[in-house]
Amino acid sequence: MKKERIVWWLFMILFAITVIAAAFGIAALIAVAASNPETAAFLIGLIGFWLFANRLIFGYGGVANAASMFLKGEELSKETLMAKVKEPVEKIKEMSIASLLILWYNSLEPFKYAYYLAFFLVLTFSIILGMNIIVAGPVALVVKALTYGAAIPTLIVWGLELLSGYYIAEVVKKVSEDINK
Repeated sequence: MKKERIVWWLFMILFAITVIAAAFGIAALIAVAASNPETAAFLIGLIGFWLFANRLIFGYGGVANAASMFLKGEELSKETLMAKVKEPVEKIKEMSIASLLILWYNSLEPFKYAYYLAFFLVLTFSIILGMNIIVAGPVALVVKALTYGAAIPTLIVWGLELLSGYYIAEVVKKVSEDINK
């Protein structure tokens, strides 16, 4: 959890510096952004969407790592998994490690859908501007760059989601094989 917070605060500070510098008109930043607004939009999209995706990146990465450890037969701390699930302890204390892993994976669903909705809206706006449905030629390039910046954390989230889903399926398969023996 500590690494997740450190990364989140690092990106939050970068985002705040960018916004404050733009708001107060720091000449060097404005000169760079004015000379290449696509680069500035790309960085804002990357940093902004990373802030939004940080919980998902560390969540799906943690699920994948824990499930991989479980499949290798390594010991997992049940208390750590129970803390990740964020459910009342009385409700989940009798659950197995595999059940807690599945519950942790499923607890990321609302964040995933909110994140993908935000990316879909940015992508849709970029496509609409690119097709000249709304006439805004220079703005279309900036929004496209913002979309490209947002696509990087989105691909990371998507990849980690697929990886952790694969590991969860393997955990279920292993547990069902152990039960059937």
